[in-house]
Amino acid sequence: MKVNGDYQGRGYAHIERLIPPEVAEAFLRQLKADLPQLTEEFITNAPIIRRTSIDVYANDYPPMLQFLWGLTPAMRELTGRDVLPTYNYFRLYRQNDICRVHSDREACEHSLSLTLGYSDGQVWPFEVGQDPIDEPEDIVDDFAGKPFTSIAMQPGDAVLYRGVQHRHGRIAPNPNRWSAHLFLHWVDRDGPHAAQAFDVMAGPNKTAAGAKVDFDL
Repeated sequence: MKVNGDYQGRGYAHIERLIPPEVAEAFLRQLKADLPQLTEEFITNAPIIRRTSIDVYANDYPPMLQFLWGLTPAMRELTGRDVLPTYNYFRLYRQNDICRVHSDREACEHSLSLTLGYSDGQVWPFEVGQDPIDEPEDIVDDFAGKPFTSIAMQPGDAVLYRGVQHRHGRIAPNPNRWSAHLFLHWVDRDGPHAAQAFDVMAGPNKTAAGAKVDFDL
């Protein structure tokens, strides 16, 4: 594992090989095997994406909790904080998707965006605003001229960021037929958002509409 950046000073950092890429690939294969109707039952509408995506939350697929709980000691080391886990979820984006620029809710005090895989091996960068915000702002398509950092992740890499304070997204269209990511969140044990620990958020409303993704592992 290699840390690029100053999380405590700047609010975000690139974590190379947070997990081995072989583990990321194995998780994707297991998810596909365990949820054969993945592309039919988990299609959702999220406001940060202009069309449907596939979102699977840990209360739908409990094995994902092993990542959230298992990475908690590493998160304590990386953040320098006594953190507790809140929730995590898996998302499968389609080709030409963008993730609109946004900030997160209180349960996302310390967040990881973990890249699991790209169908075509094309890196799809994650962007994070350099300046912290004090209040939530509107969801928009880009950073509107404000400074941001673009971080290219390989499978197994992650971006560690303060999701409440730093706006983030993926503003270039996804060049792959699909890309798979895991999002994981923590809060300070004694911080202002401590009540969010072990959140049981069910996730966004599901819909039967929307195109399927050829998740061909």
